[in-house]
Amino acid sequence: MIKKLGIPKEIKQDEGRVALIPQHITQFTGLADIFVESGAGQGSGFSDKDYESAGAKILFSAEELYESSEIICKVKEPQEQEFDLLKPSHVLFGYLHLASNLSMTKKLLEKKLTAIATEMIMDGNKYPLLIPMSKIAGNLAIQKGMHFLEYSSQGKGLLLSSISDESNSKVVVIGCGEVGKASIDKAIQIGASVVAIDLNKETLTELKNKYEDKITTIIGGSEEAKMAVRSADLVLGAVLLPGRKPPVVIMEEDIDQMEKGTVIIDVAIDQGGCVENVKPNTHSEPFEIRNGVIVSAIANLPGAVPKTSSIELSTILQNYIDDLLNEDWFEKYKSNPNLRPSLQIHNGMLLSVEVGDSLSLPVTKLV
Repeated sequence: MIKKLGIPKEIKQDEGRVALIPQHITQFTGLADIFVESGAGQGSGFSDKDYESAGAKILFSAEELYESSEIICKVKEPQEQEFDLLKPSHVLFGYLHLASNLSMTKKLLEKKLTAIATEMIMDGNKYPLLIPMSKIAGNLAIQKGMHFLEYSSQGKGLLLSSISDESNSKVVVIGCGEVGKASIDKAIQIGASVVAIDLNKETLTELKNKYEDKITTIIGGSEEAKMAVRSADLVLGAVLLPGRKPPVVIMEEDIDQMEKGTVIIDVAIDQGGCVENVKPNTHSEPFEIRNGVIVSAIANLPGAVPKTSSIELSTILQNYIDDLLNEDWFEKYKSNPNLRPSLQIHNGMLLSVEVGDSLSLPVTKLV
């Protein structure tokens, strides 16, 4: 029986990405009916005509798209107005970040649908659908930080790049995974003075070997790390515990000790954030000012560059669509250790231990 795959238009504020681009859906048009909501690719530079030429059928409302589709292939988590469109027969496939959202998790459980969190799909010990977005987010964090440091944003009025030895701005990166490494690389290219903080000594050694005297490395949780954060011009919080809420690593007392105009970018906000009392921001209203310090926590940071992000996302995502189009896809997700962590909700049951621990919800173990 042929499956029905739907690609809705993202309606999260300032979100222009699309889950699959036209060139990547052509391979599925004989295996599934592909439905695309009108305008879904517009923010990323892809027209309805592009999708029609690739073999998709354009539907002109979200209601029709959700009603016609079995698999809902999204970028971001469902928004409030989309919950009424979801049905028990749906397989929801996208970046869900359930550990940071109790109300959404409960609503998806009530819907008794199947929810697959693409950020938790694994390939060995890596998360292939997190990697491209993390690299983009790491680059954007530096780009945004440079802008927020400007006088017009109430920043310190500093240029992040070095003009001379007397004007070298200090960037501190907490968490040196994919986001942190991308940020470090970008900051060093620009000419900033960079401090990397992480709990993993091997990671810090690798960074020191790569960048030598261009970087200072500090073990996380130390007094030296705390002082580095408080004296920085730009701090990037890039802590990640896959599937779980990250620890809070920048406290209110740290913010109180920072110079006015300092900038903090919390890149961990999708999972709940790593800055104490942080609140999600949008691209339109990208930060709040706390005791003179600019704190930015944009929940869909890669959405700032939707064309780049959609191409990178779709390139990886297309490799995982085939499985969903097979009749035995659920059994494969249950038994495949690379896919199993992403299978998070099914028929009213929470299946993710990480989400259950983060939200204090009971977890069902599938056998």
